[in-house]
Amino acid sequence: MNGQDVLERYESGEMNFTRANLSGINLMGADLIGANLAHADLHHSILILAYLNRSNLTHANLKGTKLCGANLSQADLLNANLCDADLHGAILYGADLRGADLSLATLVDANFRDADLRNVNFSGADLRGACLRGANLREEKRAYKGANLRGADLRGADLRGANLSGADLSRSNLIGANLSEATLRNADLTEANLTDAILNGTFLTDANLTEANLSRAILRNCKLNRAQLNEANLADADLRDATLSDAKLHKTNFQRANLTRSRLNRAEFNHANLRHATLVDALLIKAYLGRADLREANLAGANLAGAELSSALLNGAILQGATLPDGSVQT
Repeated sequence: MNGQDVLERYESGEMNFTRANLSGINLMGADLIGANLAHADLHHSILILAYLNRSNLTHANLKGTKLCGANLSQADLLNANLCDADLHGAILYGADLRGADLSLATLVDANFRDADLRNVNFSGADLRGACLRGANLREEKRAYKGANLRGADLRGADLRGANLSGADLSRSNLIGANLSEATLRNADLTEANLTDAILNGTFLTDANLTEANLSRAILRNCKLNRAQLNEANLADADLRDATLSDAKLHKTNFQRANLTRSRLNRAEFNHANLRHATLVDALLIKAYLGRADLREANLAGANLAGAELSSALLNGAILQGATLPDGSVQT
C-alpha cells in the first residue's frame, strides 16, 4: 500500500488501518485525523506536517519516522515505538504517550503540553526548547515508573508545573530550563546540569542532586527538604526563602549564593563552601556546620540555636543580631 492508496481509502471513509504495513510510506502533509493505526508498521515513514489529531497509534512502530511539525494533539500513542524518530516542532498537546519509547528521538521545540508521559523512555533524546508544561511524568508505584530522561538534552525546555516525581534525570542537560512549580519528588538528578535554570516554587523533596550543577540557578521558595546535594555546585544561586531542612550538603558549594530567609534546620553542611554567601535571617537551628567555610558570609539575624560550628571558618563573617548556638544574641 502506498501513500496515495491510504489517502484514497481515508477520503472514502475508511478509518481502520490496524496492523497495516506502511513502512517507508510518504504521507507528508496528509490528513489522517482520527485514523486507527494501532499496531501499524510505519517505521522510517515520512509524516512531516501530517494531521494525526486524535489518531490511534497504540503499539505502532514509528521507529526512525519523520514527524517534523506533525499534529498529534490528543493522539493515543500508548506503548508506541518512536525510537530515533524526528518530531522537531511536532504538536503533542494532550497526547497519551504512556510507555512509549522516545529514546534518541529529536524533540526540539516539540509541544508536549498536558501530555501523559508516564513511563516514557526519553533516554538520549534531544528536548531542547521543548514544552512539557503541565505534562504528567509522575511515578506511580503500582503502575508506572518515573520517566526515563537520563542524559536527555532539555536546554531551555519549558517544564513549568510538570510532574516529574521519581523521574530519572541523571546527567541530563537542563541549562536555562524553566522548572517553576514542577514536582520532582524522589527524582534522580545526579550530575545533572541546571546552570541558569529557573526553579521557583519547585518541589524537590527527597530528590538526589549529588554533584549536580546549579550555578546561577534561581530557586526561590524551592522545597529541598531531605534532598541529597552532596558536592553539588550552587555558586551564585538564588535560594531566597528556600527550604533545605534535613538536606545533605557535604562539600556543597554555596559560594556567593543568596540564602536570605532560607530554612536550613538540621541541614548537614560539613565541609560546605559558604564563603561570601548571604544567610540573612536564615534558620539554621541544629544545623551541622562542622568545618564549613563561612568566611565573609553574612549571617545577620540568622538563627543558629543548637547548631554545630566546631572547626567552622568564620573569619570576616557578619553575625550581627544572629542567635548563636548557645542561645545568646550577637550584638
